[in-house]
Amino acid sequence: MMELRFNLQLFSSEKTEPATPRRRQEARRKGQAARSNELSSAFVLLAAVLFIFQVMPASSVNFLSFARHTWQNLWHTDLNPATASQWLWQAALQTGQVVLPLFGVVFLVALVSSTLQVGFLLSATPLTPSLQKLNPLEGLKRLFSKKALIELLKSLLKLGGVAIIVYQSAASALGWSINNIGAEMGSSLSGLSRLVYSTTMRIIAFLLAVGLADYVYQRFEFNKSLRMTKQEIKEEYRQTEGDPQLRARIREKQRLLARRRMMHDVPKADVVIVNPVHLAIALKYDPQEAAAPMVLAKGQGHLARKIKEIAREHRIAIIENKPLAQTLFAAVEVGDEIPPQFYQAVAEILAFVYSTRKHSVGLTRR
Repeated sequence: MMELRFNLQLFSSEKTEPATPRRRQEARRKGQAARSNELSSAFVLLAAVLFIFQVMPASSVNFLSFARHTWQNLWHTDLNPATASQWLWQAALQTGQVVLPLFGVVFLVALVSSTLQVGFLLSATPLTPSLQKLNPLEGLKRLFSKKALIELLKSLLKLGGVAIIVYQSAASALGWSINNIGAEMGSSLSGLSRLVYSTTMRIIAFLLAVGLADYVYQRFEFNKSLRMTKQEIKEEYRQTEGDPQLRARIREKQRLLARRRMMHDVPKADVVIVNPVHLAIALKYDPQEAAAPMVLAKGQGHLARKIKEIAREHRIAIIENKPLAQTLFAAVEVGDEIPPQFYQAVAEILAFVYSTRKHSVGLTRR
């Protein structure tokens, strides 16, 4: 028995249940989300390379013209604080026109790639100082943890892949150089530029593949880290919805109060339609209060017997109509008016009750 109890406790402490929405919201509030830095870095590198090779040559024409003009006239310019300041200002302006767009593109791509992974997420919790981060034992655990091992394997994979691509490109460049010995400088530089561009794009494609695989892994690990035990789910449910036993007691009290109010209204009824033992529906029709007869009370079993007892005590007519009792019990709630499809049947019963009541009153007067 003790062993069985221990096994049950061990099973209940295992995190086998998917995270609840509240658990995920709490994780996002703390700045925790599944993201891959490898994928973001690959996109940033792709944007930078495309900008450098495709956009920057056209945007750097003014910078190259300024540099050429400065170099040609540098030896003929009287250097003094005023001219030096002017030259530095022009140099900073021309450099900014080339570099700042690159920084802007890199920043925008980094922001978009991060947002696509985790959505819009702002949290100051990761920046909050924590004494646990200064604990040497915790640092050693992180150093030899599974996460550190995975990061090491990713670094070795990237290093190996980039080394293979560079080696292949270097071998290709060596063969191209041998075949183009004596070629013009412009042609050589153009070929070298194309080789560097193709090599860089191959490296980026490899890093993107690694980044995508890393993103899938990070999502898996993140969802795994958010898993909950059955006990944690029960505790969270109690915190959000309240104690189930307490809520059950509240519902029971509410049912008792509603039943008491319902029984209190039975003496006001005009007729009680029964089935004839299991169901009872008390109806009242007051043209000044409602356009159609209303259900004051209904019940089955013990409650139906109680309604009939109260009806007999107050001399309220009890009419047996099994089909009507069944359909009314299923279709109408307490306090509601009966639907139009029941008008004719209920009107006939009320007419009979009213005529019987008048006849009995007349006999009493005589």
